[in-house]
Amino acid sequence: MLDQMRLSAWHFAVASVSILLAFALCEMVQEARQFVLPHVGGSFHAVSLPFGAMVILTWIYGWMAVPLMLPAAVLAVGTILGPSALTWSLIAVLVAKVAAVPLSFGLFRRFGLDARGEGRAANWRVVVVVGLVAALIGNVPRVLMGPCCGGFSMQERVMSFVTVTAADIAGLMLVMLAVMAVFRVMRQV
Repeated sequence: MLDQMRLSAWHFAVASVSILLAFALCEMVQEARQFVLPHVGGSFHAVSLPFGAMVILTWIYGWMAVPLMLPAAVLAVGTILGPSALTWSLIAVLVAKVAAVPLSFGLFRRFGLDARGEGRAANWRVVVVVGLVAALIGNVPRVLMGPCCGGFSMQERVMSFVTVTAADIAGLMLVMLAVMAVFRVMRQV
């Protein structure tokens, strides 16, 4: 029983640190971009590393990733935006964003496309497509009821949707490249 609790705590810690690190790196990239190119891009991130971390963690943990990632995501957003910004609608947007990833993996698995290829290795093409679908699903509530787009016209909402989806996919690609590099180093050791 104690070993099981330690293992659960270990998985929770790994997922939490991954999500918190992804948010921190994302904020550092955003600050650097705003410093170097202050008039380009507005307040949206060019790369969403947290989304990439969510996809990889969900690939590893499945639906169990939701309770592993959600507390860290809420903590990170609360730290970045301030505790007063954590409204129920923002928390609902975070829940939708996190839950969209395992939902997408499940949909693909249901239709015969599993992200795990031969020998349980990752089928990276399927992971990218699953990530795209998860970004599309998860960004609808973000653009419709998130604090980012409250006073936006429909055209501005569509542009915001395209921008955040592109940032999610860019983040997924960067995180996947990092994970592939780590796997390559681990194979050589």
